[in-house]
Amino acid sequence: MSQVIDEPQAEETQAAAAKGPSPLAKAAGAGMAMMGASALGTAEEAHVDHGHCPARTWACLISGLGWLVGGVAFPFHIWAVVVIGGILQIVAIVVNVALNGAGMGPKSNRDWAAAKAQAKAARAAARAV
Repeated sequence: MSQVIDEPQAEETQAAAAKGPSPLAKAAGAGMAMMGASALGTAEEAHVDHGHCPARTWACLISGLGWLVGGVAFPFHIWAVVVIGGILQIVAIVVNVALNGAGMGPKSNRDWAAAKAQAKAARAAARAV
């Protein structure tokens, strides 16, 4: 019985892999890339970007504050405060995009390689002293 179920699922998985990502996944990936995430497939190494950037930190803090404000006000029907919570969500996106544009977003592979080389040279210089 399990072979009958497993075989069609394997065929569907292979067909989906051959088709590629859906238009929705492509649009979402493009949006995430615009905000500084490495969601789109590139020639660069996978998982080079593990956060550590002020743009995402501030966006998460502002978004969390908006969620908290709106989430607390919603059950009490304080609609003005709920709207403020929603506005903070939009502000978080704007802050993320603006800080990415200002150079406070994630580093590319080339930047990480240069930073690692610089740190290695600084450690070697410190040992030599």
